[in-house]
Amino acid sequence: MTEDNSTEEAILLVDDNPTNLQVLFDTLDGRGFKLLIAKDGKAALAIAGKARPNLILLDIMMPGIDGYEVCRQLKADPATKEIPVIFLSALTDTKDKVQGLDLGAVDYVTKPFQPDEIIARVNTHLTVYRLKKALDQKNKELQEANDLLEERVRKRTAQLEELNTAYQRFVPREFLNLLMKESILDVILGDQTAQQMTVMFSDIRGWTTLSEQMTAQESFNFINAFLNRVSPVINAHQGFIDNFQGDGMMALFPQSADDAVQAAIAMHAAVSAYNKDRQKKGFQPIGIGVGLHIGDLMLGIIGHAERMQGTVVADAVNLASRLEGLTRVYGSSISISEPTLGQLTDPDQYKHRFVDKVQVKGKKDPVSVHEVFDSDPPAVIELKEKTKDDFEQGLCLYYDRKFSEASVKFNQVLEKHPEDRAARIYLKRSATYMVNGVPDDWTGVEILTQK
Repeated sequence: MTEDNSTEEAILLVDDNPTNLQVLFDTLDGRGFKLLIAKDGKAALAIAGKARPNLILLDIMMPGIDGYEVCRQLKADPATKEIPVIFLSALTDTKDKVQGLDLGAVDYVTKPFQPDEIIARVNTHLTVYRLKKALDQKNKELQEANDLLEERVRKRTAQLEELNTAYQRFVPREFLNLLMKESILDVILGDQTAQQMTVMFSDIRGWTTLSEQMTAQESFNFINAFLNRVSPVINAHQGFIDNFQGDGMMALFPQSADDAVQAAIAMHAAVSAYNKDRQKKGFQPIGIGVGLHIGDLMLGIIGHAERMQGTVVADAVNLASRLEGLTRVYGSSISISEPTLGQLTDPDQYKHRFVDKVQVKGKKDPVSVHEVFDSDPPAVIELKEKTKDDFEQGLCLYYDRKFSEASVKFNQVLEKHPEDRAARIYLKRSATYMVNGVPDDWTGVEILTQK
């Protein structure tokens, strides 16, 4: 049942004595109240449950259900528990009053009562009841407003989290961590940090030829399929991809050079697995080259107020890129610099050999380059292991300008491993210098032009 919707405030008068009821009725009649009458406790509970009065004046001493029990049941029912109850009784003992108040009554008036007192008590408690109902309504509205606000905040937070996640696809989370930023929203122009890291450059071999045979959609599908295979390998080895460069990528490894070398080896394994799927579908296998160099890097945010991006500034980046390019020259899978080799926990756990000395144009000091061939086919690994000593001895003789003796060593390598492109290149260079002579300023160091 619902509460009476009339504008009059309803008061339930409960007493088994008709005279008392008449006096109460006469006292409150004509004052704008709707007066309801109950002559016993049972009737009082029925009327209260149906009409939901604003106030109940309740006699205590009644046959059947007394006033205390009526009050207890009213307060036990969620529908009527908030209705204020004023006890009317001839009982004057303090314990009787306390019992009534303990049951939830708001007041206690002793019989015989004075009309003015009844009117005053009724007006007071109706006012309190009205204020309480108004406060309850305001609290309800406030709670609804809070719930709505919390829902908006929750949705907005979810949107921001989605936005932040989306931004991380363009600015790696690891990049933000290095800048000590919690979110892309915290980044400002000029944020920067310096740290030693290993830089990796990776590139697909023969991409130009491959792309000429593909539509634009096929090219993007191929690149994304390839990157989907190799990118997780970077993350699995504590690295992160700084940027994609068409058919290649640049990645950073902040923790150790071993992470980078192991990632490079694992990337070749991932490409090998990818090639098996490609061959099943009738596609040609692909290859990659990887260059690694460790150095001091500066990471930061460049641009202007309307367009910013994270970038890495360092000579190490350029050298790593050039080392990747050397993999195509010497037919190697992974090229690493001497400083990178020196930072490995145990270089001998990897299969490697010295292949070149290079110098970036404009820089003073040359850098020795080593080939890591753990990812080569098993037969090639075995041949490079067998010929490693002859190959490196040949290089030492080559740099000492002993080209005839160097040629002997490179020939010995090629007799066992005819496909060794590096040995064949040095054999050809040695022959050229034997025939044409050596320039006075020759050092044997290859000059790499910066991009």
